[in-house]
Amino acid sequence: MAKMKYKISSRATILLGRESVSKVEGALIELIKNTYDADATLCYVYFETSENALYIIDDGTGMTKSVIEDNWMMIGTANKRDEYISEKDRIKSGEKGIGRFALDRLGSLCEMYTKNANDKFIKWSTNWNSFEEAGKTLDEIEADFDYLNTNIYAILPECVKREIKLLEKKLNEDRGEENEVSFIFKTGTVLKISGLRDDWKETTINNLINSLGFLIPPEEQDEFYISIQKSKDSGFELIENNLSEEFDYKINANFDGSKFEITMERNEFDLSRMPDDVFREERFLRYPYRKEDFEKKVFTFNYPISQLFSTDDEELIAKIKEIGEFKFKYIFMKLSMQGESQDVYFYKTISKTRKNWLDEHGGVKIYRDNFLVRPYGDVNSDSYDWLGLEARYNSNPVAVSSKSEAWSVRNAQGQGTIFISRITNGSIIDKSSREGLIENESFKLFKETIIKIISVFEHDRAYIARTLKQYDDRINEKEKTKREGTALAQNILKNKKDNKSAKSKLESLAKTVKYYEEERDELITELKLLRSLATNGLITSSIVHDLKSINAILVTRVDSMRLAFENNNLYLIERNLNDLYKNDTFLKSWISVISNQSKKDKRRRLKKDLYVTIKNIVDILDPILKQKKVELLVNTDNKATSRRIFESDYESIMYNLIINSIEAFSKSDTKNREIVIDLKTEDKFIIIFTDNGKGIGSYFKDPYDIFKFGTTSKYDQEGNVIGTGLGMYIVASTIREYNGDYRLLEVNNGFSMEMKFPI
Repeated sequence: MAKMKYKISSRATILLGRESVSKVEGALIELIKNTYDADATLCYVYFETSENALYIIDDGTGMTKSVIEDNWMMIGTANKRDEYISEKDRIKSGEKGIGRFALDRLGSLCEMYTKNANDKFIKWSTNWNSFEEAGKTLDEIEADFDYLNTNIYAILPECVKREIKLLEKKLNEDRGEENEVSFIFKTGTVLKISGLRDDWKETTINNLINSLGFLIPPEEQDEFYISIQKSKDSGFELIENNLSEEFDYKINANFDGSKFEITMERNEFDLSRMPDDVFREERFLRYPYRKEDFEKKVFTFNYPISQLFSTDDEELIAKIKEIGEFKFKYIFMKLSMQGESQDVYFYKTISKTRKNWLDEHGGVKIYRDNFLVRPYGDVNSDSYDWLGLEARYNSNPVAVSSKSEAWSVRNAQGQGTIFISRITNGSIIDKSSREGLIENESFKLFKETIIKIISVFEHDRAYIARTLKQYDDRINEKEKTKREGTALAQNILKNKKDNKSAKSKLESLAKTVKYYEEERDELITELKLLRSLATNGLITSSIVHDLKSINAILVTRVDSMRLAFENNNLYLIERNLNDLYKNDTFLKSWISVISNQSKKDKRRRLKKDLYVTIKNIVDILDPILKQKKVELLVNTDNKATSRRIFESDYESIMYNLIINSIEAFSKSDTKNREIVIDLKTEDKFIIIFTDNGKGIGSYFKDPYDIFKFGTTSKYDQEGNVIGTGLGMYIVASTIREYNGDYRLLEVNNGFSMEMKFPI
């Protein structure tokens, strides 16, 4: 059988060059990456505007003839994939073997001068327009090659030599004599690109300089310098990416593939202004919130994957391990301080320059092998907020001192740097366009992981702010003042006719307060409805499998019943009737819960016997509990305690607790599923809720995190969050509305929680 060979049109290089590397900045960055891979200390870019050319100059290892033939001119070579560590132990950033076609994107002509320690000085040149000639295949295109009797430094333009000497001087003044820098160009490469395809105006070059400022992380900028010279008469501009010395919080996180080591530094609070009695607050009596902890400032926490993600799903944990080792650095800086903030929270004074710095440096950027992965964190791109921090904040825009302690940071308030590598993070893959990463399952989990790390600092800041706010409210007796003002307003309105001497302004003030009260009542009514609807949704989600099963037989069960009657099969008739009764009872229970919770009278504050109310609430769920094979027992001390309540609030508490127990049972092998509710009255009305399910487990570092807004342990097989994080948040927020307290009694061997309500 005869054989036929594939042929590649020479025009294929246009697809690889001009069209694959579409943006001119991206093309130049590809070539700068090559200088880093070549172990250069300096990459110098010079725009020779009079010749419509640009130079890319480096003092790296240079190339030999064999390297040019076997690697540089070999399309798609895998040499950087196979030999990925340079002599300076740098991880080479390229691997696909198409970066050199960025030259075609920049200009039509290229001259390369290169010197390697193991070969003579080489000149290589090519005309990219020759690749466009019709009918030619790639193997018919040739480049010019020659040995020259000269050196790298001799061919540099005189204006470049001048500026490189000045650059040396500046760097040595900054570094000191012990770390002297000298650019001698014994080896290296010079690329001269002519016939530029873009008009490099000063504004274009300035945009390039801004982009290059973030190309390498600050830690690498003492080992690799990038400098730009805009024209023959201009001076060098050293590309720098300076870190801010100012911050409120700083996080350094290291993931070793199995656990997270997170170091957090607080720098927001002025300890010298905080009175000692602040640290007598109950919430400030435990680590890391004691006075000595505030003095220490820096804390290190170790989180297994299960704790950071609050899950014991082995499949999900395995997928997170596949992400591989990485590092993440993040700093938070608030942009302003509201009127009372500095006094309430004892903040340090902030500078006026931090906003300008964040405007330029903000966002979370990704570096693969010490080179920026664009466009993540680029303020001028759609990927500036690629983590979705703004959407996350907007979904629950609470103050940092919110009772929910669910405050979340905004994208514009922070700056982050993520370090990954193609060696350790193989599942995070570059797009072929060299712009961005493929958003596969690993990348989505990677994003979720970064947000989980950020939430460590968010929780700490919210906890502190909430405690300081409680302290301030207690000291200033704000709540007492509000109650007295409300009572005064009501009294003025009640005695308006008898008190003819009351001034009109005082009456107007009283009416204003009253109107605020009315608006507050409307908002409370709306809140009750929304809370009830949320609880209804959670109930439905917990029994959705049962509802689907019933839905599947809603029509076919009629046929089954008809067949039994036609054949006078008493056994089948009885069995069908039993199934019908069981399913309809279950549906009736679910419909009763859904419809009753949104009734208007449930959202009115009425005087109720708390024992009877709770007993009635759980009785409605009895068919659902039977369907789930759960036995629920209510124990009482045979007392009667009444108070004015919204019945829907107590329904929300009990239903959400029972839903969680049902879901805990579904994840455990408990044979006798039991829920026990103990009711008793001492100085307060007490509810103790207990189940013998799976419990919370060790994957919550702090078990009380379950009460935070959005905290969930429910993920699907792809690692996507499927839990709402609302259930226990609703429980806690409802208890707080009644000035109640709660504490966890058991979280491992089952679940138990005590709730106390003033009477």
